[in-house]
Amino acid sequence: MQQKPLKGVNLGGWLVLEKWITPSLFADTTAVDEYTFCKQASKRELTRLQHFRDSFITKQDFVWLAAQGIQAVRLPIGYWVFGDAAPYQPTSDYVNSAFAWANETGIKILLDLHGVPGSQNGKDHSGQKGTVAWSQNTDDVSRTLRVVRRLAERYGRNQALLGISLLNEPARLLPKATLRTYYETAYDILREHCRKDAWIVFSDGFAPRRWRTELSRKTHTHTYIDTHHYQVFSPLDKRLSVRLNLLRTHWQLPRKLARMNRHHPVVVGEWSLTLGGSNLAKYSGDKRRALLKEYARLQLKAYQRSAAWFFWTYRTEHGGSWSFRDCVMQGLLD
Repeated sequence: MQQKPLKGVNLGGWLVLEKWITPSLFADTTAVDEYTFCKQASKRELTRLQHFRDSFITKQDFVWLAAQGIQAVRLPIGYWVFGDAAPYQPTSDYVNSAFAWANETGIKILLDLHGVPGSQNGKDHSGQKGTVAWSQNTDDVSRTLRVVRRLAERYGRNQALLGISLLNEPARLLPKATLRTYYETAYDILREHCRKDAWIVFSDGFAPRRWRTELSRKTHTHTYIDTHHYQVFSPLDKRLSVRLNLLRTHWQLPRKLARMNRHHPVVVGEWSLTLGGSNLAKYSGDKRRALLKEYARLQLKAYQRSAAWFFWTYRTEHGGSWSFRDCVMQGLLD
């Protein structure tokens, strides 16, 4: 019988900066990502960064999440976590704090390797916006595996660890052979250093059918495939009406997860209440609220087919449909 999925939230924008989540941190700078922020930062701006990380997520946030019934957090981190990748600033002390708070509140942590050397997708949330160079440099891949090993050695036996997600949203253009070798090698590392029940999560890279036969559950224990669901970015998301988008959520999303589950248990690593639609602007007030509640209901119903889901993200500076905390406070998520 399908067990109920773990209910989770991402701690996005904290240990891997994203300008749209916390624009005030980037105020008076020309930085577009964490790399350029740290490279350009004056002593005063580095102090501002430290103050931000000291206050953006605290123990009280874990207490609040536990009170809402949240069972796990997905914690994005970069390869610079241990402080050996200038100009990035180290974040391991904050990861240590997160594990302490998790153990105190009963929340589990899915460590998510969100950024790797050279970038796996060229997006700002990989640490450095621009080219996709990770797979073109064997030293970058080897360096990533060393980070995986250090994470496993430090946190692999911690009772708050749910698991480790090996690579966030790798670009489709990355060679499958390189990714497969990386996943297999990382799997062996984690199995050596982590608890036997720790989850090992690998991304579908927005191409789930491409990975049907990889890391088979018959030969790889406690492996999960991570998929992200958004209906806001693609031309189709924007072109269809809101109602047609909701119909897609109702009919297509459960079928997609059912297909994926035939080969791997699924983790929905990211989703939100931000919705596209050619006629979205006509909805406001109670009508917009009812629409978003329906979008939440349809998604959560579909995610019953997953092993876990994680809302993106816990909080944003300006609230709204990307902010779990704001959505809960507005009564959009039961």
